[in-house]
Amino acid sequence: MTLLHMDDDFIENTVVSLVNLLLEHYIFPNNAEMMKTLLLEKLSEGEYYKDKFSDHLAEHITIDLQKISNDKHLAVSFSESKLPLQQYDPIKDENLLLRLKINNYGFERVERLPGNIGYIVINEFAYPEQAGKTAAHAMSFIADTDGLIIDLRKNYGGSSLMSAFIASYLLDGSPPVLLNDIYWRQYDMIQSIWSLPFVPGERFGANKPVYILTSQNTGSCAEEFAYSLQAIKRVSIIGEKTAGKANAGSVHRINDHFQAFIPNAYPINPITKGSWNSVGVIPDFECSSSESYEKAYHLLLEQLLQRFNDSTETGRADVMNEIRALLIGSQ
Repeated sequence: MTLLHMDDDFIENTVVSLVNLLLEHYIFPNNAEMMKTLLLEKLSEGEYYKDKFSDHLAEHITIDLQKISNDKHLAVSFSESKLPLQQYDPIKDENLLLRLKINNYGFERVERLPGNIGYIVINEFAYPEQAGKTAAHAMSFIADTDGLIIDLRKNYGGSSLMSAFIASYLLDGSPPVLLNDIYWRQYDMIQSIWSLPFVPGERFGANKPVYILTSQNTGSCAEEFAYSLQAIKRVSIIGEKTAGKANAGSVHRINDHFQAFIPNAYPINPITKGSWNSVGVIPDFECSSSESYEKAYHLLLEQLLQRFNDSTETGRADVMNEIRALLIGSQ
């Protein structure tokens, strides 16, 4: 536990500075006013002066903010080292970029499973400026499989642009599909996120089955990816209800050691007219995250066997025999 000496003046300045940032940036001004009232009331009552550990103060304030806002993205954090004066820009963060490179830009695993089923584990949606080449190679590798499992159980989110980029491989190029709308308070405008008419490499296409694995830790942009594709009935989701972190935002410096992630935008799905905020993405097949892989794989095998049985397509005898053997072995 990190201990920073905090006198009453420092705590007061931290809370007041946070209030001003919320009023200026938080996506819902009415909620910002309510949070202002609560924070200043607790400050005047001496509630926050009891938090002698800096980590405790950040956690205490975060809990209070989320109770009012019902926004799981809104959070205050403490930094032991002194925070830089300029606003954080992840695109310019060399340590972040190095971590992304070392972790293969979130693509942990890409393979072809028995039965000609593709399997991709994506642990974050990195920026396409850096990760686009890796994503294109991964999606091209599974393009000729007959079914696909995308594992987002450990994916906490990332870039909406990468979400749309990967989603585009699961759709046809024409016409483009409206995946999501995002309202930005700062600009008082709606940004529309469309699938791409062109992608490098090969598409998986729009007509083959795709299953997405989720857990309660699947968050933010990973939820956007799953929610948007579920809304247009392109995928089936298997696993647990997701984290429910929908609103987009950025990190703001409060002072030398405290900062806050403050959402200043919210999604509006063009189909549902809502979002997954606070409720999470609801799976089509709900089960524990530890069981979701086997369930998805089994369902895909059954679905593909039925499809090939009903098809006049030739040259599938070997794959059908392999699928039958896999299904018999799983009983």
